[in-house]
Amino acid sequence: MTQQQRRTETVGLETDIHTLGYYCCGKFGGAWCRGRLCAPLVYIPGQPGAAGRAAEERSIRTPVQHTTSVTSAKVAVNGVQLHYQQTGEGDHAVLLLPGMLGSGETDFGPQLKSLNKKLFTVVAWDPRGYGHSRPPDRDFPADFFERDAKDAVDLMKALKFKKVSLLGWSDGGITALIAAAKYPSYIHKMVIWGANAYVTDKDSMIYEGIRDVSKWSERTRKPLEALYGYDYFARTCEKWVDGIRQFQHLPDGNICRHLLPQVQCPTLVVHGEKDPLVPRFHANFIHEHVKGSRLHLMPEGKHNLHLRFANEFNKLAEDFLQ
Repeated sequence: MTQQQRRTETVGLETDIHTLGYYCCGKFGGAWCRGRLCAPLVYIPGQPGAAGRAAEERSIRTPVQHTTSVTSAKVAVNGVQLHYQQTGEGDHAVLLLPGMLGSGETDFGPQLKSLNKKLFTVVAWDPRGYGHSRPPDRDFPADFFERDAKDAVDLMKALKFKKVSLLGWSDGGITALIAAAKYPSYIHKMVIWGANAYVTDKDSMIYEGIRDVSKWSERTRKPLEALYGYDYFARTCEKWVDGIRQFQHLPDGNICRHLLPQVQCPTLVVHGEKDPLVPRFHANFIHEHVKGSRLHLMPEGKHNLHLRFANEFNKLAEDFLQ
């Protein structure tokens, strides 16, 4: 990797959760919004964070700002330049896997800031076509989750990590499950939340409800438009809906349910009991079919539980990974 490819930034990470997280805009009555899509407030170094948030989040107090050294770079993997952020100096490598249209900086601000830097080396990646891993444009062939899993593992190998643990949210949780099943000797431990191993009719209806981004509130659209530009953002959202709904037409709506028995690593499945987007039966199914897995329920958690309850989630993850 050349010096031009790598840059080290001292990033003043706003720890007020509303500048880092996602909030339901209420556009679809709450139940129709994927948490990772609702007013995702994009953190861009050097630019002020947006201030949108739902009423339920307004009671969150603003902590003191801290400064964290984050290395941001790109590396060639499987024919594309994948962007990642890296922080920490621990022996235990941890990869953060974002959700749909997500990136390390948009989906994992509190984790990049606060996961134990002495115990862990934390890497947050942008899957191909997302965030700063462009070009290429994002597409959704039938095997896009498998492709992401291979890209993720090969990225960490390119960074010379001998073994890694995975923290996967939503689509990133699906990618993590596939990576753990297909590359068992490389995955140490895994934490997933907001993931599903198959698609139901109800899931498909939720996805269809977010297809047309022009119907989203301006507060919801604006941050993603800033990251992607409106045309790319709108086009990619439509393509994602088509891409995820294709699994509905497979037997049992299968995404990766056939792979769950192949997962060998210790696995923690976290579920927010108030998640309107991924019903508990999805978490139960993963727990029941991943041998030896643990299920942890967060009574007040929704889809964005790692952002809304960042301190609780980070401690839970750290305790499990040690």
